[in-house]
Amino acid sequence: MSSGIWQRSTPPEVWFWSKVDRGVGCWIWQASKHVFGYGQCKFRGTIERAHRIAWILTYGEIPKGLCVMHACDIPACVNPSHLRLGTIADNNRDMLRKGRASGGSLKGEQNPKAKIADEDVVHIRELAKSGLTYRTIGQMYGLQREAIGQIVRRERWVHVLT
Repeated sequence: MSSGIWQRSTPPEVWFWSKVDRGVGCWIWQASKHVFGYGQCKFRGTIERAHRIAWILTYGEIPKGLCVMHACDIPACVNPSHLRLGTIADNNRDMLRKGRASGGSLKGEQNPKAKIADEDVVHIRELAKSGLTYRTIGQMYGLQREAIGQIVRRERWVHVLT
């Protein structure tokens, strides 16, 4: 029974908790996961995030207008003691405060989504000054021509001084 759908003969809560590795801290969902790492399975006829199901099975229904947030920031964690309720605004503030937003508060190469390093930015700007096209520079770094233009015009990577 490793699929993301439980059998009718097994109570949903028994099936759900059988898919969890209850470690010392985080309890990690072991079945199907969303592309962003959140556990997921069918619950009440729809695909639902596993941490939301863990909340419902432990504490009851999620009040309208609230979401289930992770205190531990581990998307696959379903440990009820690591979950709390908040508004979408609360969740967004938490994400920004912890530097998890896309682009977030982590600048340049400190951002895990960065494709280049600060020293590459310096080199890109020098290459542009020397007359190379943005397209050629982009091919060298695996970036689009538009991204090179934004770097050169200091619309991106503004913190890198050259």
